[in-house]
Amino acid sequence: MKAAVIEAFGDIDQIGIVDIPRPEPRPDELLVRVRAAAVNPKDTFIRKGYLKAYTGEQFPMPMGFDFAGEIAAVGAGTTEARVGTAVYGMLDGWEGRTCAEYLAVRPDQLAAMPAGLSFEEAAALPLVSSTALQALRDQAGIQPGFAVCVNGAAGGVGSAAVRIATILGAEVTATGSPGNHDFLRELGAVGCVDYSAEDITRSKRRFDIFFDVFGNQPFDKVKPILNPEGIWVSTVLQPHVFKSVEETRNSTGRKARLVIVASRREDLDQIRGWVEAGQLGPVIHQVYPLAQIGEAHTQQETKHTRGKLVIRIA
Repeated sequence: MKAAVIEAFGDIDQIGIVDIPRPEPRPDELLVRVRAAAVNPKDTFIRKGYLKAYTGEQFPMPMGFDFAGEIAAVGAGTTEARVGTAVYGMLDGWEGRTCAEYLAVRPDQLAAMPAGLSFEEAAALPLVSSTALQALRDQAGIQPGFAVCVNGAAGGVGSAAVRIATILGAEVTATGSPGNHDFLRELGAVGCVDYSAEDITRSKRRFDIFFDVFGNQPFDKVKPILNPEGIWVSTVLQPHVFKSVEETRNSTGRKARLVIVASRREDLDQIRGWVEAGQLGPVIHQVYPLAQIGEAHTQQETKHTRGKLVIRIA
């Protein structure tokens, strides 16, 4: 089968499209015929070797964490799934392998695909929507009426966070370039801040949650605009984040938290419910064929992608 792999850590010239054996599902796994996958910042960080403490250095290294497709085979010990069912999901951990024609995966890492979506649209949802949901609900304890700031709101996780925070009853302020402000208001933001013209951490605004998706507003800088029990959440694995989280672990005041997304069927089911109710939807910047996955990585690294970059597998 065709699969995208990293031949060595480095630039996009280290990405190859190779033929590898089709995986055989273990008794507790399903085999998915992957129709679409996606690119995330996590993928580019892995390719560059920034996360080799987590990924190891065994090459060729398969790529990709989001997927949508159809169940092609069912492991002998799995009885709850049917061949031909359209599914979507994401992989846990650091071993990507969804940018391939077939994927062996645990049943708890996928769910029935939202009705009415194409495979490309469905593949744009799992990782970013799960990250946003787990950051806002699990790490920050979002409640109706909360004031939430999403920093870096136009990207994949940011746009999902604006929509999900709005669904959960929060009032959202989004930071982004002026060209994205109308888009962010359409997602539900009640206020937009041009990061190039205003440093939000020096404003008189106050927030219950500051979700630093972009990763350029550290906790110590944000603390003055958090309410007394406000929570700052980050997605980045950086020493300053670990330090802030540890220092505020038992705080009764302002806190720092780190979200490391996990694949949960119940969250995928919730996301599907919101999509089918018309409350949440995919935001796709561009769809690329598998052969052009390097171009998708190049676009991801511009840090000016609106929503998600999707890879059409077949």
